[in-house]
Amino acid sequence: MTSVPRLPDLRFADIRPLPPRLAAGASRPEAGGGSEWVLGRCWLWCGNRCTWVLWLGSASTAGHYAQFYVCEPCLARLHHTIIDYADAMREAPTDATGFKVPLYIAPDDPPRPQPINYRRSRTRTRRPRTALGRLWHRLITGRERPSAPAA
Repeated sequence: MTSVPRLPDLRFADIRPLPPRLAAGASRPEAGGGSEWVLGRCWLWCGNRCTWVLWLGSASTAGHYAQFYVCEPCLARLHHTIIDYADAMREAPTDATGFKVPLYIAPDDPPRPQPINYRRSRTRTRRPRTALGRLWHRLITGRERPSAPAA
């Protein structure tokens, strides 16, 4: 028999551990002021464990929306992925007209003018921190060609 997931127990709010990144003795964040750490379930990679989570905003799909919460380890992973994306876009190859080739394209986008000019960096770049960052790095350096969309 599986156990029923429980909501965070708010009766013991005064003895709960402090949220991440708050030193012992620090006061708890004031309610209603932007993003704050709350007890709940993480939506990302950690397996939806119940812990301190931070509200990142609203997420929406096909007519539905929800508030989006992540724990500290998943927030760090997301942060590193965003840094990897910014690095990849800074070093992105250019097409024949000199425009940067995007990492994501819409199905109705016209094909990029050939040839694609891959940059040969003269300075050593920072290694990507995430698996997705390593994939982007292979794409922008020309070591891996983008796959064709599935028909």
